[in-house]
Amino acid sequence: MIHCSNQKEIEEKKDIQGENPRFTSLKFTEDLRIYRESRYPTGLEIDDEGNIYGFEVDFGKIYIYDKHGNEVGQKEFKQGQGPGDIYFMDPTFSSDSNLYIFDKKNQRLTVFNREWKIIDTRELRKKHKKNFLFLRLDSKNCIYSWIHKRNFTEDKYSPRFALMKLSPSGKFLGEIFEYRDLEGEYYFQPYLENIEYVYLYPPFGTFKLDAEDFVYYAVSDKYEINVISPQGEFVRKITKTTKTRNVTEKDTSSTISKLKKIHSRFGNKVEFIIPDRMPAISDFFVFENKYILVTTYENPFDSSTIRGDLFDNEGNFLSNVDVPKYQGWSHWGILFKKGAIYKNNYFYTIEYKDEDGRIVKRYKVNWK
Repeated sequence: MIHCSNQKEIEEKKDIQGENPRFTSLKFTEDLRIYRESRYPTGLEIDDEGNIYGFEVDFGKIYIYDKHGNEVGQKEFKQGQGPGDIYFMDPTFSSDSNLYIFDKKNQRLTVFNREWKIIDTRELRKKHKKNFLFLRLDSKNCIYSWIHKRNFTEDKYSPRFALMKLSPSGKFLGEIFEYRDLEGEYYFQPYLENIEYVYLYPPFGTFKLDAEDFVYYAVSDKYEINVISPQGEFVRKITKTTKTRNVTEKDTSSTISKLKKIHSRFGNKVEFIIPDRMPAISDFFVFENKYILVTTYENPFDSSTIRGDLFDNEGNFLSNVDVPKYQGWSHWGILFKKGAIYKNNYFYTIEYKDEDGRIVKRYKVNWK
């Protein structure tokens, strides 16, 4: 995790935590928006100076803005398999402010310094024989990633994935958690008589790291967040008893339309398996005071905000919160990070201006 040296931000962090914070809610106040025509960011990262990095993940482009929203740089990578090429990127900053870019397509990790010089390159798939999905780093630059595992039984498929930890050099240190559909609830036959079947809202995982390297992870089918210490020991489980809302046509129509267009390019017929109810968890964010904000699917699809649940540092539910509606909030699957990130009491989002245009916004988190 990145430790900011800006005095104002350090003071804000101290004010948030206090001696024994007893907040019960929070509110987001927009204080910056960035919009440029013909730019389509799908990922965000924030450096230790508050600069905002907007990534066009599948086009190898990075746009850099200072904390006032002024563009201060950009970088474009060649899409290929050669040294320094980035085909489908997943970036994150290390504790020493280097930029680690994981290429999902090539399954390669490339480390850049601030002058875009390549410091290191690691071929993860060749070394571990695993399909890595996305990466995060702790304060010691240990690497955490979801990995996908094949899970077929008699031509039927079910989600299976694990959270893996690697050393800074890429040595395997262990699996923190593995998800398997032991009860067979989500098994389905993906191909049958020239028809491809797609399961909407299957279980997917998300995880976060806090400033002390505690690991938080959840799987979308249960309202349950597990907390693991830096030593790998179980700390607590945060739960909430809830019955998720029914899936509606508005929830699925846009996704089904887009997927049908994609499959039609290859001449494939596609059918969809739609569950009765929405997943329990969409995403979550961990604040400096170890409060946790969980985003859910409980607001209607056309609502202007996302329903959030706020928990204190001991896992007690406090209140519901209206969260800005960011890009990818409703996406399932663990291939992509969502279009929002929290850092130093600010909440950064990618939001849709219209069908094509996208805006990067920054919100101040006001505790109450």
